[in-house]
Amino acid sequence: MVAFTNFVVKVHELCNINCTYCYMYNLKDQSYLLRPKKMSLKTRDKFFAKLAAHVEQHTLQDIVVFMHGGEPLLVGKSYFQDWVAELRRTVGAICNVIVIVQTNGMLLDDEWIEIFHRFGIRAGISLDGPKRFHDEHRITRRGKGTFDKVMSALECLRDHPLGESVFGSILTVANPEVPPRELWDTWLSTGFSRFDFNLPHCSYESPPFFEIDSLTPWLIELFDIWWAKDDPSVDVRFFRNIVHLILGARSSTDYIGGTQVGIVVIETDGSIQGTDALRACEHGLTNVNMDVFNHEIQDAMAIPLVRDCNHGAAALCETCKSCDVREVCGGGYFPHRYSRTNRFDNPSVYCRPLYAIISHIRNRILSDSNGLFDFVDSERRELVN
Repeated sequence: MVAFTNFVVKVHELCNINCTYCYMYNLKDQSYLLRPKKMSLKTRDKFFAKLAAHVEQHTLQDIVVFMHGGEPLLVGKSYFQDWVAELRRTVGAICNVIVIVQTNGMLLDDEWIEIFHRFGIRAGISLDGPKRFHDEHRITRRGKGTFDKVMSALECLRDHPLGESVFGSILTVANPEVPPRELWDTWLSTGFSRFDFNLPHCSYESPPFFEIDSLTPWLIELFDIWWAKDDPSVDVRFFRNIVHLILGARSSTDYIGGTQVGIVVIETDGSIQGTDALRACEHGLTNVNMDVFNHEIQDAMAIPLVRDCNHGAAALCETCKSCDVREVCGGGYFPHRYSRTNRFDNPSVYCRPLYAIISHIRNRILSDSNGLFDFVDSERRELVN
């Protein structure tokens, strides 16, 4: 039986900015309106009790808790510290708990950095490239851009003595309107070296904000910039995962490869739900009528939708089953396959760009044996160290 090992916990339901492409608030699902703004202490404690029971049931050595939202820092510093301290006291007593926070950076300051360090937390910061592109989509509720504020947060993190110890990565939403070289230069200008990007969460019912085929040359150019950099210290996780899969290893996420990852979402009201990005498909799709008060966490794995989300390569359509990059692509991210007519029995909305970039990377690896050996050596050193 597959156990959940990755827990996306919605500690705060709302956000202090209003990204135009946000799957939480601006696509199909509006269920956030029905939930409490912040997870109550009663819900928190019940979740921790059920989480501890889940860990013991499956004798888990390590789990990952993603403090998510909305914007998780909106809970405030006192609540945040109490929440993590109780998590460490209860669940942390029986297994290693890795805590990750994904923040838009609007509230980040020296005190937050010190809190993250005190509790052993890694923080990811969202940044969508150069100012003119970032400010088109990542805006306040009054329509003002947030680039300057995010860059100030990254400077604060970079310049703080504890900053490197708590920095996770910079996360970007892919946008082919952003010239890849400008995105790359913006990433490096932050002084950090760990980057990742997500393809915008969407479905056949809610397509992305750009022409899908324009993503193909964008992905290829960005990969070629990274590959030519030939610096093991500079990481782009999306591309690294594809390289790993081509070489026969596993992906570290469920976004690519159809990897069995064991992800479940816990809402502010204690609801147990499937992958959060299902909100991009249709209203209420994430609701499986389970919660931490009346169910065990493992019960959710009996729900076909949750199970399929957690092993996307096991629920491929006929087109994907016959594809020659199937073992690498894994059908793409499960929510991106949705249509009202066929449900999830479709290729990913991003099928053509994914096929193109995987084929391109495979060809680059085959034609550049020195680059391959350097990559493998750097990965081996990372594992050893």
